[in-house]
Amino acid sequence: MDHLKEQLEHDLCELSEKIGEFIRYWGFKKIHGKIWCLLFLSEEPLDASQLIERTGVSKALMSQSLHELLEYKVIVIIDENKKKKRYVTNRNILSVITSVLRQREQVLLGDAMRHFRRVDNFSDEQLKLLGVNKDNLTRLGRMINFAEKFLASMLRFESISFRTFKKIFDHSS
Repeated sequence: MDHLKEQLEHDLCELSEKIGEFIRYWGFKKIHGKIWCLLFLSEEPLDASQLIERTGVSKALMSQSLHELLEYKVIVIIDENKKKKRYVTNRNILSVITSVLRQREQVLLGDAMRHFRRVDNFSDEQLKLLGVNKDNLTRLGRMINFAEKFLASMLRFESISFRTFKKIFDHSS
């Protein structure tokens, strides 16, 4: 029985590693994916010490990672008033996605647009001196602007209920 438990723990650890690698691909830290996976699969909320034990990371890294996951609304605190905070995953996936888009991609696009405007204010002579094609610079500005507007329109979906769409697909005619 001990061997089976060890194998199961090993397989669970490997799964959380793979989820961590997947999450890292999307610009997060591997530990974020590992924590999320462990919390998502757990039958009950886990506290930081339990997560440290299961991941083998330092208390400082766990504290920082939990803070970042809370900031992105990927996880939530249960029993906040108790001495030991316990965590669960945020099951509202639309809220998670829009939070990440709002806090990360929207900020990145805003920064890109600010820097574009600074370069766009250069005179034609200054741009020519730098070897910058003015027409391509204008196109780049349009692309950034389009991306900002597209993202803003996607973020408006956060308040839309998808129950109507679900009903369409749940009923066979």
